[in-house]
Amino acid sequence: MAKFSVGDKVKVLDRPVWPGGYKIANLAGMIVEVKENPPGYVIVKAEKTGYNMAFHENELGKAS
Repeated sequence: MAKFSVGDKVKVLDRPVWPGGYKIANLAGMIVEVKENPPGYVIVKAEKTGYNMAFHENELGKAS
């Protein structure tokens, strides 16, 4: 079962060991698609830019 559903508000989790800093950490957006293949991936529409980006569910957290 998917961790997130279409319409959920999420934020990108930080990666503290990312070289140079993880520039998109805390980026907020909304789930617009839950992928079946590959499993565990979702498409997030970023609030700030309007871009659609793919993330693994483990890279995201619920936004308030």
